[in-house]
Amino acid sequence: MMRRYLGLLWAVLAAVAWAILAHRTPTSTFHFAPMVVAGVWVIYDGYSEAGVTQRRAVNEALAGFVVALVATITLELLDDLSGPVFWQSGPDSPVVLEHLLFAAGGSIAGVVMALRRAARAPVLQDVDGK
Repeated sequence: MMRRYLGLLWAVLAAVAWAILAHRTPTSTFHFAPMVVAGVWVIYDGYSEAGVTQRRAVNEALAGFVVALVATITLELLDDLSGPVFWQSGPDSPVVLEHLLFAAGGSIAGVVMALRRAARAPVLQDVDGK
């Protein structure tokens, strides 16, 4: 049971590392941090021995997106998101929008990777061979 939530622990640890980096250098943008935070739980669970179901993969991806969303909002409130985005630089750059887009991309990529892995996993049979 606890192993199911190890991916959540990885997501939270990635969010904390991102927050520390963003606080130390608020004028730098860590573009792929929200993608990692949003996708790591579902990817970790999808590549574990237990595998993942479609429902669980979607739920974990949504939960990872929420963790990335909370981290983004917290960093914005602390004024630690002052860097440029890929398509614009300057003080009015939409960093929050970029982070939300990357978080959504990370969640979707995580679901796709986990479900592709689950589809290739061997099917376990009962003792009777059924």
